[in-house]
Amino acid sequence: MSLQTQPPATSPTAAPDSPSLSRILPAYWPALLTALVSLTLCIALAWMRHGQTLAAEEAQVQQELNALRSRLEAVAQTTFAPTLGLEALIRLDGGISDARFQAMSSQVIRLLPHVRSIVAAPNDVAEFVYPLAGNEAVYRLDYRSIPRQYEQVQLARRLGQPLLVGPVQLVQGGQGLIQRVPVFLPRPEGQAPQYWGVISVVADLPRFMESTGLANRQDLRLGLYHTGQPAERLGAVIWGDRSLPQRRPVLQTVNLPGAVWTLAAVPAQGWSQGPSWRSIETALAVGVSLVLTWLAGLLVYRRRLLVSHNRALAEEIAHSRQVQSALDAEHARFRSLTELSTDWVWEQDRELRLSYISRPAEKASQVPSQALLGMKRWESPALVPGVDWAAHQAMLERHEAFRDFEYAHYAGDGSVRYVSVSGTPFFDANGEFAGYRGTGRNITAAKQAEQALIESQAALTETLNRLQAILDSASEVAIIATGLDGRITVFNRGAERMLGYNEREMLGRYPDFLHRREEVRQRAVELSAELGETIQGFDTFVAKARVLGSETRVWTYLRKDGSALDVSLTVSLVRDRGGPAMGYLGIARDITEQRQAERALVQLNAELEDRVSSRTIELTEAMHTLRQAQDELLRSEKMAALGSLVAGVAHELNTPLGNCLTTASTLEERTREIQAEFEGTGLRRQHLADYLRDAGTAASILLRSLSTSTELVAHFKQLSVDQTSSQRRVFDLASALDDVLSLLRPRLRTTPYQVVCEVHTQRPLDSYPGPLGQVINNLVLNALLHAFGGRKHGRLSIRADELSPDWLLLVVEDDGVGMSEAVRRRAFDPFFTTKMGSGGTGLGLNIVYNIVTGILGGQIELSSEPGKGSRFTFRLPYVAPQLSAKAEERAHDPRPVPKPPNS
Repeated sequence: MSLQTQPPATSPTAAPDSPSLSRILPAYWPALLTALVSLTLCIALAWMRHGQTLAAEEAQVQQELNALRSRLEAVAQTTFAPTLGLEALIRLDGGISDARFQAMSSQVIRLLPHVRSIVAAPNDVAEFVYPLAGNEAVYRLDYRSIPRQYEQVQLARRLGQPLLVGPVQLVQGGQGLIQRVPVFLPRPEGQAPQYWGVISVVADLPRFMESTGLANRQDLRLGLYHTGQPAERLGAVIWGDRSLPQRRPVLQTVNLPGAVWTLAAVPAQGWSQGPSWRSIETALAVGVSLVLTWLAGLLVYRRRLLVSHNRALAEEIAHSRQVQSALDAEHARFRSLTELSTDWVWEQDRELRLSYISRPAEKASQVPSQALLGMKRWESPALVPGVDWAAHQAMLERHEAFRDFEYAHYAGDGSVRYVSVSGTPFFDANGEFAGYRGTGRNITAAKQAEQALIESQAALTETLNRLQAILDSASEVAIIATGLDGRITVFNRGAERMLGYNEREMLGRYPDFLHRREEVRQRAVELSAELGETIQGFDTFVAKARVLGSETRVWTYLRKDGSALDVSLTVSLVRDRGGPAMGYLGIARDITEQRQAERALVQLNAELEDRVSSRTIELTEAMHTLRQAQDELLRSEKMAALGSLVAGVAHELNTPLGNCLTTASTLEERTREIQAEFEGTGLRRQHLADYLRDAGTAASILLRSLSTSTELVAHFKQLSVDQTSSQRRVFDLASALDDVLSLLRPRLRTTPYQVVCEVHTQRPLDSYPGPLGQVINNLVLNALLHAFGGRKHGRLSIRADELSPDWLLLVVEDDGVGMSEAVRRRAFDPFFTTKMGSGGTGLGLNIVYNIVTGILGGQIELSSEPGKGSRFTFRLPYVAPQLSAKAEERAHDPRPVPKPPNS
């Protein structure tokens, strides 16, 4: 029985009556005005952001273009600088020999591979050409026969300074850049210099641009143009994208030796087009506008709802009082009905403590209800152990309904009472969990009857189950029992599965039809000869069992479908407790797969021998291929080292030679002034003293710069001989280390890292300076790539100390990122690298290991921890061990080999 109540006519959240659209719009004018103003601001913000984006893009391109311009000017200065040296030499000597021209030009071509040729043309006729191979068409070419090139020569002669022209279709083929440098021989004072001829340097345009790095930029569309009139306009294109003048490019003026050109660039994807409506700022502005509009509309809407809600609130309070009165009456009626039932009613609060138990519970359990109120059900001290209360508690925590949960407790007289309870959760008006309500009943009598029935059934079926279990559990084997006369009495499920016959078909039959007749006849003959009596029929299967008690033999069974299978059949003689024979028991196990596996194993052994032979051939070919790959990698690393060496020497020689050229030109100018003053009105003593002082300073600068150049060349020559020949000699360790580091300094200057070298040994080494230099070179490059990669500072120290009269200690240590234990253990393995794809081959440290432990006769130890840097410790003898010719050849070839374990 329940009380039915009617819902209120109006809920507190009911919306006001829907008015017409003409009345809504005037009411919401603040929201509409907010939306209009916000939209205007969003559009203005988007266009302003577009302007900022364009300015940022132009600034970025301007910055990158400035770096490219500097690089282009530097490469051009390096490329065309040799012509100034040739010009100065011809002016001083009045000409140049072919041998001297070839020697100087060969050095330039070797250092600058993008220079195609150098031509010296006395009287505008190409008498000197290097290289001559591939440039035969230029040799003895009279520029006057080619009007376009002769115009360039005449223009350079009139200007009296270098002239750079491009692009030019070369006589040798291809496009290039040509610098024309007129050469004038000095004459006595008052006479114009004598025109000697012109020196031309031809640079391959594609390779020249590739050396500047402009050809490899994927993020910019670049072009090199002649400077137009006015300078903001672009002239004819020299190299690059021809469409840049129509794309609003960023321009940079490039000052080259003999020309002033313009470098233009735009982003590869073009400039931003129009405002981006998907930018974060625009999206944020639109979002804020929508929020402001929504808030304005919400305020109007809330104000209109307020009156309606106040009116509905009064009605709701009156209705709630009526519902509460009806619920109180319903609750009283329910309690009176539960007092009359044999089952009882219970209730738990939100903490699952019993808050109500009806009176029938006391009669059924003989436990006062007051003793259990306020207690959780599983906290009762009278509970009988053995119930899974944890699962019941988990179900209650999930607020799930449950039925017929059974448990037991001790009654007041000490007896055990069984109880079954069912319950469902209930919730308050806000949907919050309020507890459980349910019913309970006494099931003690049913439990006692059930227990008695179980015990009687268990005793009755125990014997049958034991025997049946023996037969049924043997489903993988066939069990066939016969009497003494040979008729089948037992045929288990395993036999049914194995042979395809059912038990009803087999009982009372002889088992001989399950075998092949030829196999049975052959076995009968064997037994007859063995036992000395005639064996036939059923005795063929049981004769040995009668004598020995059991026999196991392989037979062939025939299934019901005619197929055959191999079985291992064990036949045993069965006796009763008194001893007389009762019959025979046969247990058959299917060994078909085993026999097939044995046959397959024989075949597999034969195939395996063929595979081993074939695999041996494949491994031999793979080893040969791997050896070739290793040779190619070593050749690549040597070529890379040679390139780095040449670049370093060229960079170091550029400064002193530039100083010499500047000083010599200044001295020449001062000499002309003094000579003019001497031949003119008269030479003053003070001017002569100033000239002599300047001449002495210039001579000092020339001597110092030429000494530096001579020293660098000597270091380069010695180091190149050491690293290419691996010859043994006596050398000073400090000098050898300084030679290696001097060629690495150009690269180190471009990094924020510091290299410190300290040598505390006085005794010279009788060893191999080339391999030792390669060890130091590999360790420095390895530190730059791995130890300091991505860092803004770092320190690499090289320290040598005397360890004993015959040994020295060389330590190379950095404060970089260090190595984990796993990386440290594999650091010397060939082809192992943590920078795969960054240019490394994984051979650097393996080559170091092979050189130190091989040709140098030393020992190496590596210690490192993450974040604490790495330390390479070398123990080297002052006198390297003498090697046989074959061993020395093997030591000179630092081919990757596996390092010994735990090294």
